[in-house]
Amino acid sequence: MGKFLKIVFGVVLALAALIAVAVLVLPLVVDPNDYKDRIVAEVKQQIGRDFAIEKPLKLSVFPWLGIETGGVTLGNAPGFGKQPFARVRHLGVRVKLLPLLSRNLEVDTLMLEGAEINLARNAAGKTNWDDLTDRGKQASGEAVGGSKAEGGKAEGSKAEGGPAIASLKVEGIQLRDARISWRDDQAGVHYVLDKVHLETGALAPGARVPLTASFTLSSRRPRVDVTLALNTEARVSEDLRRFSLKELRLVADGKGEGLPSSGLRVEVAADLVADLDADTLAVSALTIKGPAVAITGQLDVAGLQQAPQLKGHLELADTNLKQLAALFGHRIETTDPRVLTRVSLKADLAHEGKATRIEPFEITLDDTHARGFVRLLDTRGPVLRARLDVDAIDLDRYLPPTAQADEASGKSSGAHKAAGKPAQGGKPAAKPAQEGKPAAGAADDPFAALRSFDLQADLKIGKLTVNKARLQDVTVRLVSKGGVLKAAPVAAHLYQGKLNGQVTLDARKKTPRLHLVEKLQGVKIGPLLADVAGQDKLVGTGDVKLDVRLNGLSEAEVRRSLSGNGSFVFRDGAYKGVDLVKLIRTATGQGRNTTQIGNTAEQTEFTEMHGSFTARNGVIRNRDLSAKSPLLRVAGKGDIDLPANRIDYRVSAKLVASLQGQGGAEADQLAGVPIPVRIQGALDKPGYTLDVEALLRAKATQRLEREKAKLRRKLEQKVQEELKGALGDQLKGLFGR
Repeated sequence: MGKFLKIVFGVVLALAALIAVAVLVLPLVVDPNDYKDRIVAEVKQQIGRDFAIEKPLKLSVFPWLGIETGGVTLGNAPGFGKQPFARVRHLGVRVKLLPLLSRNLEVDTLMLEGAEINLARNAAGKTNWDDLTDRGKQASGEAVGGSKAEGGKAEGSKAEGGPAIASLKVEGIQLRDARISWRDDQAGVHYVLDKVHLETGALAPGARVPLTASFTLSSRRPRVDVTLALNTEARVSEDLRRFSLKELRLVADGKGEGLPSSGLRVEVAADLVADLDADTLAVSALTIKGPAVAITGQLDVAGLQQAPQLKGHLELADTNLKQLAALFGHRIETTDPRVLTRVSLKADLAHEGKATRIEPFEITLDDTHARGFVRLLDTRGPVLRARLDVDAIDLDRYLPPTAQADEASGKSSGAHKAAGKPAQGGKPAAKPAQEGKPAAGAADDPFAALRSFDLQADLKIGKLTVNKARLQDVTVRLVSKGGVLKAAPVAAHLYQGKLNGQVTLDARKKTPRLHLVEKLQGVKIGPLLADVAGQDKLVGTGDVKLDVRLNGLSEAEVRRSLSGNGSFVFRDGAYKGVDLVKLIRTATGQGRNTTQIGNTAEQTEFTEMHGSFTARNGVIRNRDLSAKSPLLRVAGKGDIDLPANRIDYRVSAKLVASLQGQGGAEADQLAGVPIPVRIQGALDKPGYTLDVEALLRAKATQRLEREKAKLRRKLEQKVQEELKGALGDQLKGLFGR
């Protein structure tokens, strides 16, 4: 037994001596720098680029077998300048020696400091790593070909290779002070990831590994700097097929153009699980928090490595859009200052292939609730299908305030001055970021995108207020194809009547053309005009048909190009602002000593009024106006010149009944006489005049005709009496009486 123990101790001492000798002698005998030139030459030959190791190689043996060096540089591709493609200031890797004897690989903390990678793409679209990937594909092809050529021998050599690693353990990774630059001359952008830091705990299958990372993202145009910090706990399954990140927290702090001067902070939290066998990724407990914004949800991805398919649900909590816009230096002013302060969203998301669906979604916009879906079938075009059902919305509340409203609130001048103040980031509020400016072509041709847009959408609104008009049960079908946007049908109930029609916007050319076909039935015109125009000069129940075309959408273009035709019929109404009966009464001198009975308002009543019009280049012509009332028959004709903002119209009225009590006997004498009234002047304030001279001529003609008729009757009576007397005497003699 003692002899056996001596042998064991002897072996142990011998091994210890050998290890000690190796630790002391091997670094003295073997200098890795003797092989540095060979390593550099081999790398150059394999990748076809300059390669250098500036600092000496340092070798360690026990208990770690390791090597350290620095000043490693890899040259850039031809045509991309002298700046190296990659540079590493210091790197080191160490492997524990004794565990290798039992096929267990234990790696010390991997160190990589001062790494710099410069990625670029030139104006022709070529990148400075294309040659590396091409060589990789070529080498892979040769390896596959060799395997096929050698057949079973290649497989045998693989099977006969060294023993597989039984286990792998890495004490951690430390990536410090790294820098990644991306310059794209084709897109005109330059981004830099700087101060990249990555640190992990011990890496081993099944272990929970703390992970921290941070970096700064910089952009030159627009000038923005964003610092990101990541903290999470990673875990990898024993078979390296399942990965998870628990309690992930990402914090981004940004400063620069278009951002608040105090900076922008966004926090993201989530749990991630990736399963390579199931080919899935699950993102749960997702929260995104920023200034005035909070989003929650979850996402699931299937077909992760081949054809990703996404499903998820997102919710946006009540958000004040005005406050959010103000943080970025933009102020949103609306007619109603209370709107855009409560916006929330709930949506289910799905993406598969080229199609993306937001279905269903629910939106709350202040007091408005809406639901529907959006299906993006293809990004080319794009091809879009959508539906939106809205309970009620007043669009006028969301329009910019009018100058009168601003003055009434005492802040008109202040609003205009504020619009020109610099934003928080130091730029004028209205000035967008440099890269966000629309191209000159887009500004000159705002409908260019419509030409490739393929759209089918349905809109339904329970109650709608637009331009002060109040509509109910609004339904619109929108179809856009090849630059032609058509809304057909357009239907609604309004003012106890119905609206039906269609609108076509043809944007195939630079100047859009609009075709409007509308039909109003049984509409109360007075309340409609009172809401829309602020005055109800025409009242009654009306039917209106329109078929008009416009070139351009500005007011000036509409006035110049309006063409088409239309017709109208109004029943049981009145035209306010002019009383033809009163004009007649005044003109005949009866206005001072008589009292008007019945119609005391300044208006001309009618039981029916109808007519038609044609329009060409903004000039509207009517030749068949006709209105009837118990007292009057009215006919009219004239022109409305929209470009000149003028009206020249003549109305001819005839009295058809007694005006006793409404002008006296003198006025009654005008029955049947055409009474001309001229409407002339600016459209917004026309003048009304009675053509007295024409009236007097008509009246004189009427009196002359009456005198003629009176004389004729007297003459006829006298002739009859004389004839009767003469004939009577003769008849008496004839019959003896």
